[in-house]
Amino acid sequence: MNPRIIQRNESKVVGLEIRTSNEIEAQPAQSRIREAWKKFDELKNEIPDRANEHIAFGLYSGYESGDKGLYSLAACSEVRTFDRVPEGMVGKIIPPGKYLVFTAKGEMPHAIMSAWEGIWKYFSNGTSYKRTFTADFEVYDKQRPDDAEIYIAIK
Repeated sequence: MNPRIIQRNESKVVGLEIRTSNEIEAQPAQSRIREAWKKFDELKNEIPDRANEHIAFGLYSGYESGDKGLYSLAACSEVRTFDRVPEGMVGKIIPPGKYLVFTAKGEMPHAIMSAWEGIWKYFSNGTSYKRTFTADFEVYDKQRPDDAEIYIAIK
């Protein structure tokens, strides 16, 4: 994996949030992420002030203990303001900062899961980059359904 480094500005996102862990997600009967995305796809048009209708974000935050414990996932869209967050949804900030950007190519969701496995290996193999575990996110573009990017916040 050859990620690129970028400095990114803050973004506002609105969507549906769940709490889960990698351990939960490894058990198909308990998995929550797929259902969250399905529900988000049904409700995304209710989000006012979306910045780009073709782009969806999967925002990971609220890490309990790095990649070993619970975390929050928000299936969301970027918005211009938080003036009208629909009931049952959350408004979240993707913080500005330095990110390593990894690319997932192929049929989703298999390509994104494979990319995450590569990311975990990348960081466990002694890279000089250290994760902040503040906010990581996936970016999906409907116009490029076989490509996604994963942004990992680093120090």
